[in-house]
Amino acid sequence: MAGLNLSADKFDEELRAVPLRERQFDNDEEVIVSICTITYNHAAYLRQCLEGFLDQVCSFRVEIIIYDDASTDGTSDIVREYASRYPSVVNACVAESNSYSLGVNPYYAFAFPKAKGRYVAICDGDDFWNDLMKLAVQVDFLERNPDTVITYGPACVEIDGVIQKEMSLGSHRDLTASELRAGASINTLTACFRNPRLQTPPPFLRISPIGDVTVWALLGYRGSGKFLLNLEPAVYRIHGGGVFSGRPSNTKYYMSLLAHISIAAYHSEHADLQSERARLDRALSMIVGRMGAGRVLFNVLKELPNFAMKRLRVFVMRIAKSDW
Repeated sequence: MAGLNLSADKFDEELRAVPLRERQFDNDEEVIVSICTITYNHAAYLRQCLEGFLDQVCSFRVEIIIYDDASTDGTSDIVREYASRYPSVVNACVAESNSYSLGVNPYYAFAFPKAKGRYVAICDGDDFWNDLMKLAVQVDFLERNPDTVITYGPACVEIDGVIQKEMSLGSHRDLTASELRAGASINTLTACFRNPRLQTPPPFLRISPIGDVTVWALLGYRGSGKFLLNLEPAVYRIHGGGVFSGRPSNTKYYMSLLAHISIAAYHSEHADLQSERARLDRALSMIVGRMGAGRVLFNVLKELPNFAMKRLRVFVMRIAKSDW
């Protein structure tokens, strides 16, 4: 049970708390957690997602930021309904045109700039939480451990309404700051992290077609990661309309490749050669896996004479300008 992760004082405090759906907040009360949710054509799933947020039992103020990216299936009506029912909790935005199709990352462009919370949690509109104490546990840990920048936990996969298995891709251990920068995988829907206060996203990160891994990369400059084993697994849905899971395998490949290259460029701007190389190594491994090692080696050897001649010219020019 997640509540067992709470400190003794915090456990007593949370026992007296009520679910978020029963709370009314004053405008001047500090927001401790901003739950950021992007949704698009999730009418079949969004209510369960939002109910999981509203079930959270915590003694602090939480805001739910929902951005609907111009859905066409009735999702927008659900967003407006919850904003009307919970006005002191839900901050909703319904777009008139789809931004993701234009290469705009809605988290960076709309959700994160609105987040007032000391901490940020992410969960897309087609996924959901099972643990009523999730936020209470994560906030308590972050408050007590200032060197930790992000907490996360286990997740499982649901396909066609049936929970199939636990997700194996996300890290099931603590992560160092350098591992976060190097691209360690985290179950995004379980993450709760210190708000990076990004009004405008870093140039290279905002062009990444996959947003969550770019967040871990920038957080890696601020602290380490903590895996909270006792959190109840959150549920990640795989369906045809998923932003990533529903894409063809070729599209997933290039989305991932571009994400690695974008983050490598971001690390280069920070003069972090180790993290830059780690990301480029991942990108190169993907390219080799796609093209085959022999073809990659052939292209390298083909360009080697040109590269060598350029370096030789530079060397000769330096000698010519010296006193030799």
